[in-house]
Formats: sequence, C-alpha cells, structure tokens
Amino acid sequence: MTKLLYTRKEAAAALAMSERRLDLLVASGEIAAVRDRRRVKFTDDELQRWIKQLPAHEPGAGI
Repeated sequence: MTKLLYTRKEAAAALAMSERRLDLLVASGEIAAVRDRRRVKFTDDELQRWIKQLPAHEPGAGI
C-alpha cells in the first residue's frame, strides 16, 4: 500500500531537501500542508504535484 501522508521530516526527505526549505515552500504557498490535529502533514498527491511542476533540465545548461 502506498503511503498517503508524510510528516514534515518524511516529506523533506522524500523531496531531497531540508525541513527549512520545505517550511519556506509552505509559507510561500508552493506546497500545501494539511493538519492532523496539531501535526502538519503532507499528502502524497501534493508532493507529487509539486515535483511534476518543476522545470525540466535543459541539456547544456550545466548542473
């Protein structure tokens, strides 16, 4: 079964970024979070939506 909800730490790890960067993306509205009582969580759908909107790497543009 696919995991549906991620904690802040798990979401940051899944997106290969720091928790601080994830916090900034949430604050700017780029990634939406949900509440499970007092805990902030992230849906699998939202994480995948954010990944899909990232621009593709341009060949020859460097890394």
